[in-house]
Amino acid sequence: MSGRESLEFDVLIIGAGPSGLSAAIRLKQLANEAGQELS
Repeated sequence: MSGRESLEFDVLIIGAGPSGLSAAIRLKQLANEAGQELS
């Protein structure tokens, strides 16, 4: 094993601009409507 850490995510949004923030908010809304959790 290489000693690296590994993290699993459902979604990874790169950047904190308006489009990234909008995408994160919308994905959270869709997950809530579907009764799912996102990480």
